[in-house]
Amino acid sequence: MSAKDARNERVRKILDSLYERATDASVEIDESKYKKSLEKLFSTTAWGFREILLVVIIGMRLDPTYKASTSLYNCNPRAIYEGPIKEFFIDKEIPHRKSGPLNVAKATVGLDMTWAAQRRPSDVATEVVKLVNYMETDGPDKEIRINDVGTSLLRRLVAYSNSIETLAVTINPTSDPEFLYRLCYELITKTPDAGNTPQKIAAYLLKNYHTFLHTGVIVTGEDDRASVTSTTSKKPGDINEEIPEGVIRKVYEITVKRFDLARIRDSYDCVSIYNKTNETDIHEVIVICRKEDCPIGMKPSGLYGYLGSYAYQDMIYYYWDIYEWIANELQRMTKEGRIGFYSNLNSYINDVNTSEKVKKLWKKLHAVK
Repeated sequence: MSAKDARNERVRKILDSLYERATDASVEIDESKYKKSLEKLFSTTAWGFREILLVVIIGMRLDPTYKASTSLYNCNPRAIYEGPIKEFFIDKEIPHRKSGPLNVAKATVGLDMTWAAQRRPSDVATEVVKLVNYMETDGPDKEIRINDVGTSLLRRLVAYSNSIETLAVTINPTSDPEFLYRLCYELITKTPDAGNTPQKIAAYLLKNYHTFLHTGVIVTGEDDRASVTSTTSKKPGDINEEIPEGVIRKVYEITVKRFDLARIRDSYDCVSIYNKTNETDIHEVIVICRKEDCPIGMKPSGLYGYLGSYAYQDMIYYYWDIYEWIANELQRMTKEGRIGFYSNLNSYINDVNTSEKVKKLWKKLHAVK
């Protein structure tokens, strides 16, 4: 067995042990000295803070001399989180982010007050530091403190997962484009979820349009979150239409934020890099957005759904009203395509990692149908 496999096995055993304690109602823990700090981690949608705490706990269990306050990366946090910890989360259906803890701890030496002051929300990061200091304090009960905080953290993660399950919606298949449009409109206007909601809707619309018309076009981007940059994903846009050979023919940007000159420049750089790397010739980008998201200086179309264009160097950006575009896509799809879209959207919203606000609105929308 390699050193990596041996480490991962140790991590999984530690997690299983903490999970067993967390789900055992007979295990009582005195949380009085850290309860307030731990509860704070569950008061924010920035899940990375609770995830980095679990990484620290695992690091301390693997090596009693490990100190996250001064040398966070000594436990190799990326490897243990993206390996055994994430596998554990998936196995236990516990909500998590792809690289949550690595994002909140990026470019830091240790989890201290300097780090906390630079993070948002800083008051939550401060409580992480307090918890780390509580566990790192030397004493005969140090191991007990680490295990208790770990058990308490897992107990809350499991409780949150259970609460999320109650928000799941079972749908009755429908191809009614007006009903589906209303769902999309409500989701985008009330719970855009940092851009994830409109991006998923657009991706599922295009995917099911092509799937049920048997066009052979492959849609990519449906599995990405809005926070994933085009540079990171190695794709030129949020959503792309590809031919079977893997060549991208159409690029889409989906947003409910300003797609101004700064965004255009970022997009242009990504498309240019893709063109150069793959010897492609993409010079058009479709931007699906709201009217207020269009850039100053855009050439207006005089139409309603298609808003206008903006030329930047050798690239042209075509702006479409997101609500008109959605209505049009739903109308031109087959009935089977609309049912497939509805099923995909429901599955995404029922997923444990989708925002609780989106889940609650989805359930509310279906309670009145």
